[in-house]
Amino acid sequence: MKIATRFLVFVLLLLVVLPLAWTQKPLILEEIFSEPGLTGRMPEQMKWAPDGQQLSYILRDDPGRRGDLWLVNAASGEKRILVSHDQLMQLAPVAEQVIKDERERERLRRFAVPGYLWSPDAKAILFSSVGRIYLYDLATQAAREIAPSRRGLRDPKFSPNGNWISFVYEHDVWVASLATGEEKQLTRGGSENVLHGELDWVYPEELGIRTGYVWSPDSRRIAFLELDEHPVPTYPIADLVPVAANVNLQKYPKAGDPNPKPRLGIVEVATGKTVWLDRLAEYIPRFEWIDANRLAVQLLNRAQTELELIIADAATGRSQTVLRERDPHWVNLTNDLRFLKQAEEFLWTSERTGFRHIYVYKLDGTLARTLTRGDWEVRGISGVDEANGWVYFTASARSPLDLDLYRVALAGGVPERLSEPAGTHFITMNPNATAYADTYSTLTSVPVISVHDIASKRSTLVHSARSVDAYAVVKPELIELTTADGALVRGMLLKPAQLHPAKKYPVLIYVYGGPHAPIIGNRWGDSRYLFHQYLVQQGFLVFYLDDRVSSIPGHKYEVAINRAYGPAALKDHTVGVNYLRSLPYVDPARIGLWGWSGGGFTTCFHLTHSDLFKVGIAVAPVTDWHLYDSIYTERYMGLPEENPEAYKATSVVVAAANLRGRLLLVHGDADDNVHPQNTFQMIDALIKAGKPYDLLIYPRKTHSIAGTEARIHLFRTFTEYLKKNL
Repeated sequence: MKIATRFLVFVLLLLVVLPLAWTQKPLILEEIFSEPGLTGRMPEQMKWAPDGQQLSYILRDDPGRRGDLWLVNAASGEKRILVSHDQLMQLAPVAEQVIKDERERERLRRFAVPGYLWSPDAKAILFSSVGRIYLYDLATQAAREIAPSRRGLRDPKFSPNGNWISFVYEHDVWVASLATGEEKQLTRGGSENVLHGELDWVYPEELGIRTGYVWSPDSRRIAFLELDEHPVPTYPIADLVPVAANVNLQKYPKAGDPNPKPRLGIVEVATGKTVWLDRLAEYIPRFEWIDANRLAVQLLNRAQTELELIIADAATGRSQTVLRERDPHWVNLTNDLRFLKQAEEFLWTSERTGFRHIYVYKLDGTLARTLTRGDWEVRGISGVDEANGWVYFTASARSPLDLDLYRVALAGGVPERLSEPAGTHFITMNPNATAYADTYSTLTSVPVISVHDIASKRSTLVHSARSVDAYAVVKPELIELTTADGALVRGMLLKPAQLHPAKKYPVLIYVYGGPHAPIIGNRWGDSRYLFHQYLVQQGFLVFYLDDRVSSIPGHKYEVAINRAYGPAALKDHTVGVNYLRSLPYVDPARIGLWGWSGGGFTTCFHLTHSDLFKVGIAVAPVTDWHLYDSIYTERYMGLPEENPEAYKATSVVVAAANLRGRLLLVHGDADDNVHPQNTFQMIDALIKAGKPYDLLIYPRKTHSIAGTEARIHLFRTFTEYLKKNL
């Protein structure tokens, strides 16, 4: 009886499990990398309307389609289309369709250039696309072009009183009156080498600044950044596809090169009179208005070890120092500065304890109180509700892998977690911090966007990504390892649900190896994650690997790479490789490595400084830190003349003769971030050392090698290369 019962249970299990296995579809590269992808499109450009109760967003469906501009009410949950697809196609066509230059498309994607803006009175929307701007009246559904005789307009904004539209045109700041249409040039002398209110390449890329000018609250003045690019060297980016090949000279400061010279101007809209800030610095990474008469400006030294907060008089440009933040390694910039309106105080975040936390200062620079503390990281201030006395922020207090929304009383107290359940919650909060949008996902669940009204606790589902449950996707396995000196190394293993008992599997390790870029988190991955799932179906194991710098968010841990970018990651990644070799189903002789950008550097470094890997694939790799931009490189490596031995010791070009394993180098020839010069210098060194290599070049492609055809080709080649060599 017992045997018969067990057999019956076994048969019933087969009847339940096998049909599920049979119905699950295999992943296909074309489906992963073709628009809109397996999970579909998510809402784009989410913005809160001026009333703080309605969230707008663009939702596209078909490839290349602009979609509709939607509106959802946080209090009632009502959703409706505000501007239809047909109207959007006229006012703001999809950039991918009308912009042919890959670098300009990359700029729009990478720096999240806004495609629309609400007017201050919420009666109109300003649309911007391909250098033209339109004002759309919501009541009449009529649009008119702003500055119609001009092309190439950038960074448009409403004045706070709604009377003017400002924009950058031919490297200067202009305004246009909404009442009369009058156009007025406010700054003078702008050129390709002198940018007024316009940002170059390195400032948005490495300082995280998104605009070069800001209106005063009373609409009387505009503060703008001037960047003098004359001393900055150029790099040639050649387009070799057309018969008449052409070259664009990009202003790009490499490590040790002269940077653009910044200064801050304040121009009066009525008269055009400009006063200049009485202070200069290597970098001016942040500036904002405190009120109609005062500016807060942050100044950063070249070593990035001292950040100074000053307050300047808008009428005279005279300033005084309020606060200095110093760090022996480097200071990380944030957007967390908040000035309170009901008290002469401001919020400031600092990593002085080794973890970023929130502090309240008086305007004279006196510390008033500490709002958060502990061995966990505040990721950023999301909003401030002065009326009810709350500061809202995101943090990794629950777990280093999670991101949650918290609030703490302005007067001080114990922080309260608002987000549930565990996972990653990306927050977009309204201006008065009474409602927020939450983009939530986990390792095993696709993103879901919901809107939350804090007072009523009402939640409204906005959008959910398409499920991948129909596909044979395996559940990741998280692993924590410890180095000999006690550091944490985190891994994530993707393996078949059923391992063949007699088989030894090859493993591909995925890495980055730098600060602020953990590749493991309790969040849904992108198309690369699905590609790794595809590799599992092709017979590989895939292992994500974070070293001590990225395993736990916190300045305390990331400084391990100070003045030596590369060796710390190799030391920790060796622990991960040894763990894999200990697994009975892993073939220790068939372990490969791959990464993109900084991960490309890590791949090249590991293959030239160890014998751990049979194969490496490096996409858009830095190969010598002399070749990368000044701000990023010097933050971690110092100036080349001050740290020459470290630059030499971390150069994979210098170490090319020590290459072990098969290396595939991949680069877009229009990459203006990590220049293809990095790959070509590596190739030159490999040839001189008699070392074989493999190469993929993508013409006209930038750092992301974007586009359906290019991505499918790239990852199909990856797969074939791994099958052949690993």
